[in-house]
Amino acid sequence: MKAPFHETLRVANCALWDAMQGHPFVRAIEEERLAPDAFLRYLAYEHDFVTTAIEIFAQALIKAPCLAAQRHLICVLRALAEEQVPYFNATFAALRAAPPPRETFPPAVSAFRDGMLRIAQNGSYAEILAAMLAAEWMYGTWCTRTAARPLADPHIARWVVLHTAPDFAAGVAWLKQAVDTEAVGMNEAGRRRLVSRFGEALVLEIGFHEAPLEPLL
Repeated sequence: MKAPFHETLRVANCALWDAMQGHPFVRAIEEERLAPDAFLRYLAYEHDFVTTAIEIFAQALIKAPCLAAQRHLICVLRALAEEQVPYFNATFAALRAAPPPRETFPPAVSAFRDGMLRIAQNGSYAEILAAMLAAEWMYGTWCTRTAARPLADPHIARWVVLHTAPDFAAGVAWLKQAVDTEAVGMNEAGRRRLVSRFGEALVLEIGFHEAPLEPLL
């Protein structure tokens, strides 16, 4: 039986996928040796990206081909604004920390934000989905693996659990199905663009996850 197209995206970018799954940041969380200040930096960078993710999914909403897709994307936007943003605010309050200003972020953080936003602004609906599938499927995979055993740090544990929750898993499944559906009507050049966008997102993610570790490298 022919594999679904979303698997083609991953297999075609398997080296990048494996690099992200075995990223030093991911390994540090799995082995419970991520320094608290590195996690704080990561939270600051990821919190900043949530506002960009809202813009990205808003672009997908504008370009969506049908009402069913639009309704799903409206739910995604609501979750980002009403669930993810409060998570970061609550976590910073619990840690008695404030995120640093965007102007102080490392170049890889800005590159990730700008690169993903550029895909959303200039790419097709399917290209946006492919890029966001790379990001969310990647998180869901390593967080599911990591959640197989308890983590001592409650803040890191909560972050991992957020990416193994049924709603998050359902979102990844929706992206897979939506990408598969879009690929059906595409020519080979169109499918190659989706493969390229999936890989581009992984490259950006790898650099983004190196940024919190930079002072330690």
